[in-house]
Amino acid sequence: MKELIISLMLWIGSNTDYNTDFPTPQVERMDIIMEEIIFPDYEGFYDYKKNIIYIRRGLDIKDSWTQGVLLHEVIHYLQDMNNTQFECTSEMEKDAWPLQKKYLKEVHNYIWNYDILWYLVISDCGQY
Repeated sequence: MKELIISLMLWIGSNTDYNTDFPTPQVERMDIIMEEIIFPDYEGFYDYKKNIIYIRRGLDIKDSWTQGVLLHEVIHYLQDMNNTQFECTSEMEKDAWPLQKKYLKEVHNYIWNYDILWYLVISDCGQY
């Protein structure tokens, strides 16, 4: 796992201005309460208070999509480590979604055509 996270951090460092010279974040599987009650619609999330990335228990780490999910959460980790300022938490997705899409295409030849309108809504600080 650590090697995968390092490779994701290197990829992010070569595709963004984020400083990646930080320890690798800890990655853990969500427990059943997280998966079913707290975050039923999340495949992964980054806990800023604990500096831990959580992913769903059923995700296969060798799977392209799962690696994209991890990359997404590593981006949030690096945003935190770089003290990136955002108007609101939704704005953090402005980097994460397009970078996840680029990573999936470039590294895994996986085409992720997310709904651009949904992306604009979830990455904006406005009231929708």
